[in-house]
Amino acid sequence: MFHFRGLIQAIGVSLVFIIFYNFIIGVFNLLPVEWVVLSTFFVSYGSVGILAPLWNKQAPYTAAFFAAVVLSVINLMFSMIVLRIPVLFEPNTVNENLLSSTVFSLITAFLFIQINKRMGREHDD
Repeated sequence: MFHFRGLIQAIGVSLVFIIFYNFIIGVFNLLPVEWVVLSTFFVSYGSVGILAPLWNKQAPYTAAFFAAVVLSVINLMFSMIVLRIPVLFEPNTVNENLLSSTVFSLITAFLFIQINKRMGREHDD
């Protein structure tokens, strides 16, 4: 059974983690802009790929997929509303964003679940 609360928790914790990560990177000016964008992508969708299956033990891949789609839509809306970048006018950009985010999140979720199975931490539900 899918737990909507677990999905919202995974998205919320991931957003807080992204904000904290970007604050640390920005304050200390640790990386160039290109690496900040790339590392933020890995941190955001990697954390969703780990946290969504953690709080949705019955449907881990569905939760990881939905969380990645929701984060992608939040990113697109933020770009449109706050940054005034017309990203929705280019369907290829939206397609690449959704595809890369969901694939990376699902791969992370798959690896997380397989590592937990090998370590003997089976889901108790």
